[in-house]
Amino acid sequence: MQRFFCFLCFCAITIIIAISFSKTLFQKTIRSQKTVPFVVKFIAMVTLMAVGLLLVEKAFYILEIKGFFNSTYYSVENIPDIKRVGDMIPGLIACNLVFCVVLLYYEYTVLQQTNLEAQLKLLHAQINPHFMFNVLNYLYVLMQKDTDLASTLLLKYSDVLRYQLYSGEKGTVKLDQEIQFLKDFIDVEKFRWEDKLDVACSWTMDNPNKDIPPLLLMPFVENAFKHVSRSPSNKGFIHILFEQKNNQLYLDIENSRSDKPVKKKSTGIGLENVKARLEILYGQRYSLTIKESDALYQVKLKLYL
Repeated sequence: MQRFFCFLCFCAITIIIAISFSKTLFQKTIRSQKTVPFVVKFIAMVTLMAVGLLLVEKAFYILEIKGFFNSTYYSVENIPDIKRVGDMIPGLIACNLVFCVVLLYYEYTVLQQTNLEAQLKLLHAQINPHFMFNVLNYLYVLMQKDTDLASTLLLKYSDVLRYQLYSGEKGTVKLDQEIQFLKDFIDVEKFRWEDKLDVACSWTMDNPNKDIPPLLLMPFVENAFKHVSRSPSNKGFIHILFEQKNNQLYLDIENSRSDKPVKKKSTGIGLENVKARLEILYGQRYSLTIKESDALYQVKLKLYL
C-alpha cells in the first residue's frame, strides 16, 4: 500500500510540473525559437522534479518513523540530499527528453496544418476577383446595347457567383456540383464571346458524389478563355475533356493560341498559384502537363482522389 501511495505522489508531481512546463514555458520557447532559454528552462524543470521527488521520499520516511507505515521502505536519512537529487536527474532527463520530442512533433503538426490552411485560404481568395471583374465589365457594356440579354446573363452569373462565394466555406464539395459550376462558367463566357468562338465540352463522371476541393479546376478553364485566339479572320476554339473513373480524375483542355499577348492583371491567378494549391492538397497524387506551341495551348491534369 505504501508503494502505491508513493507512486501516486510521484506521478502527481511529475505530471503537474510537466503540464505546467508544456503549457507555458515550452510553447513560448518554441514560438520564440530561442535555444538557450529552452535549455535553461528544461534543466530547471528536471531539477524541480528531482527536488519534488526527494521531498516525497522524505515525507514517506517521516511517516515510517511516525508509525503510519509498518514496513521500512525508505532509508534516506544517511544519504545527502544533493546526491539523491543527482541520482534522479539522469533518469528524469531521459524521460523528459522523450516528453519534449512528443510535444515538438505535436507542435510541428499543428503549426504545419495551420500554415497549410492559411495558404489554401490565400490561394482560394486569389481565385475569386478575376472572373468577377471580367463579367461585371462585360455586363456594364452589354447594358448599353441589350438590356434583355444583360438581364439573362446577370441571372446566369448569379448562380456562378453564389457557388463561388459560398463554396469557399467548405473544405470539399461534390464532384457534380463542381462540374455544374464549370458548365455555368462556360455558359457565361459563351455569352461574352457570342459566335466568335467554338467551344466543345465532354463531361464523364462515374461517381458524381466524389469529394473535390471547390474551385480547383476553374483556373484552367478560365485560363483557356483568357488566352484563346482573338483573330477576326480565324475563329478560335476551346476543347474541354473531363473524365472521372474510380479514384482518378482527368482534365484535358486545349485552346487556339492568341497571336496577341494578353496583358496580365494583378488580380488574376497564375499557374504557379494553381500548382501551389495542388501541391498542398495532393502532393505526389497529381500530374500536370502544359504544352505550348505557336497555335495551341494544352493543359493535362490527372488527380488521384
